[in-house]
Amino acid sequence: MSFYEATPHNRVLNHIALHVPDLDAAVEWYTKLFGFRRLRSAPVCCDRSTDPCAPIFRVYDSKLHKVKLAFMSTGNGVGFELFQFIDPPMSEPASFDYTRGGVFHIAVTDPDPEALLQRAVKAGAKQIGEPVVPASCEGEAEKQIALYMQDPWGNVIEACSCSFEKMMANREK
Repeated sequence: MSFYEATPHNRVLNHIALHVPDLDAAVEWYTKLFGFRRLRSAPVCCDRSTDPCAPIFRVYDSKLHKVKLAFMSTGNGVGFELFQFIDPPMSEPASFDYTRGGVFHIAVTDPDPEALLQRAVKAGAKQIGEPVVPASCEGEAEKQIALYMQDPWGNVIEACSCSFEKMMANREK
């Protein structure tokens, strides 16, 4: 038998974590712009010198000495974590490089992505490219749109006018 399950369970996305250089500013930005809800009133600070057995220090190597985290929740209950690595600090802000490996973007659903983008730009985001109508939605009575932006720390966000399933499922293209 292969390492694949005979019938895999369709798992839910539990959470996503982003690295930012200013945790407090990022928490405020994602709370005010996207309505993400804080799950704890204050950030969690982990310092290897005072708590060397903290779970995070079992995951990351001995170069990590201090980190601050915030735990949030999205409208559908998917977790959203923000990490600020303090010692050592972030080496450089993310830049939009679609050729690099790893997480390409996160996506949110909003009934008016264009208005969300306008508010985000006023709050320090940068628009990437132009709004697009996914090919799978062309010709539908209800206009669907997707657009991209970078948060003030370089993380890429896609804003969609409908759910992923509505946009992609049961389409020929």
